[in-house]
Amino acid sequence: MTFRSLSPRLAVMALCFGLAAAPVVASAQAFVEFPGRSLYERFGVDAVDLFDLRGQLSRSTVIDVRPRLEYDILHIEGAHHVPLGAPDFEDQVRALEEQHGGPLVFYCNGRESYMSYRAAARANAAGLGPTQAYDAGVADWADRYPGLAMLRGEPIEDPETQLNTDEAFEARLLDADTFARRVRNDDNAVVLDVRGNEERDEISLFAGREMSAPLENIDTLNRILGQANRDGDALLIFDQNGQQVRWLQYHLEERGIENYHFLEGGLQQFYDEVMTR
Repeated sequence: MTFRSLSPRLAVMALCFGLAAAPVVASAQAFVEFPGRSLYERFGVDAVDLFDLRGQLSRSTVIDVRPRLEYDILHIEGAHHVPLGAPDFEDQVRALEEQHGGPLVFYCNGRESYMSYRAAARANAAGLGPTQAYDAGVADWADRYPGLAMLRGEPIEDPETQLNTDEAFEARLLDADTFARRVRNDDNAVVLDVRGNEERDEISLFAGREMSAPLENIDTLNRILGQANRDGDALLIFDQNGQQVRWLQYHLEERGIENYHFLEGGLQQFYDEVMTR
């Protein structure tokens, strides 16, 4: 079984077992902030930080590997879009490299999301590159360089008024116990799993109650959102690590949807807080 054929959670576990006896070369600070670096550097994946990417931006081919909905809401200026789940991912990246040259820099939501590392690893395996993974994520980029971030296709001019605040996002978060209780007690609530196919495993988190609406399938997502809104049903939404829903919030607000909450920290934190008790 190859690394790519494993579910993300099992892949990380396999990496951890394989690296258990290896010396730790990353600093403690880097390990805390970027836990994937020490794992994926064994696959030849080089990370580039926020400030270095800014310095090399004009001579890099930057590729956003998140679903289209997230890219359309917010992305790095000049970034191309090739979703990691695309069946012809390597072919699309190869075409960009042939047209624009390198290095190829992949990014996603960063930190707890490993999509940028996985994209770089896949490009390396396909003989492309040199490659890098910008692993601080698009939110950090927009905070530091708002004029070089595109919000709904336009450069950000005033981050304080244009970007959703942390407070507005955090007001929609439910901890694991509260989220699970709402699922059990509200029979009319629509439980929505927006994880992508690359993140999905065979586990049914809420006994089959959840509906699958990956962010890359915008038609299915909008159909479910529209029906729930018309019926007045609450939306209880979770992703893999609590980062994708931050961009989904923009989409919900644009559609006038008000009755929704997100699982804090996503499925990953739910596992950590509930499943391991």
